Amino acid sequence: MRRMLTVAAAVLMAGTVVAAPAMAVSGGEPTPDGAAPWMVTVGFKGDEPLVQRESCGGALIAPDRVATAAHCLDHVDPTHFEVHLGGGTLSTDPGWIVPIEGWSINPGFRLIPSPQAPEDYSKASAADDVAVIKLAHPVFGIPTLPVATRAPKPGSTVDVYGHGLTRTPDPKDPLPALGDQLAHAQLEVIDDQACGQSFGSQDVIDGPSVLCTQAAATVCPGDSGGPLVQDGRLVGVVSFAGEVAGKQCGEPTANGFADAAALRSFLTQPRPPLAPMTRNEPTITGTKAAGNTLTCDAPKWTSGKPAKVDYAWYSNRVDPANGFEFYVPVEGATNPQLAVTPDLAAHKLNCGVTASTAGGTVVLYTDII
Repeated sequence: MRRMLTVAAAVLMAGTVVAAPAMAVSGGEPTPDGAAPWMVTVGFKGDEPLVQRESCGGALIAPDRVATAAHCLDHVDPTHFEVHLGGGTLSTDPGWIVPIEGWSINPGFRLIPSPQAPEDYSKASAADDVAVIKLAHPVFGIPTLPVATRAPKPGSTVDVYGHGLTRTPDPKDPLPALGDQLAHAQLEVIDDQACGQSFGSQDVIDGPSVLCTQAAATVCPGDSGGPLVQDGRLVGVVSFAGEVAGKQCGEPTANGFADAAALRSFLTQPRPPLAPMTRNEPTITGTKAAGNTLTCDAPKWTSGKPAKVDYAWYSNRVDPANGFEFYVPVEGATNPQLAVTPDLAAHKLNCGVTASTAGGTVVLYTDII
């Protein structure tokens, strides 16, 4: 449910012109300035306005810690992201960038395939869908959102906050659908049975770790990781919604959240293990010519030294029917070194590095040669 890089790229191709502020959380209301000082925006790095780069939300739960969704950060490249605190209308008020030390993914996190599209992970629900972003330095003077100790009861009301899409974007003109102004909406908590009925299957609801709501308003891509709040406490983290049932942004559906109270021990642990973190991409050394050997050099890790590092090499292909270029794995090429054959020398190549710790997994790619 995060805004994927491919969507962001489509938006960026539209240029840096920003549409009039649109309220996020489909069906939500604008949030007054200063009403949600703990709100965090996770965005792709770049020069465009943050509204065009926003990927997920989050909440400052301690001076040095942000809670967000695990699916926002699992198996991504940490060099592509930055964390903003204090943003309101992202096109004009992006807040400020806070340096991060790293992040930690809940070890129980897993995707649950949608019955509508079991092969499409973007339509999956999730279990234990929380992550912690550890800031490089504590932020003082900003109110935090404490993690609740008890889950809200069915029938009670809660508020969700986000900068996600306000409706399904038009591929020809995606900007008006972006959630520029921070929005919030009041939702009603429902039980697991009603939640499963809304999604068409009880199998997509992990009862111990999921909290569900329903209302006219819905969460949409880009709202992921954002906070669900009751009585000034974090009770949930946006995880999934109508995509699990094959619905589009804005269509009536239940909303799925990671249950913050149930996952409190992970969110508040004193020293969470961090996923590998680096400020640099891997690189390829050597000359791409038949008979030579190329080497994929992993980056220097600044925190979360990997317990395991895997390598994969890729070569390009072009679909003759439409000219579309794509990359496929080089068969058997899972070592840092690659012997260049005449066939490989005739293709573009790159290398992927997958690094893991108890805190999570990151995937980085070299430039194409």
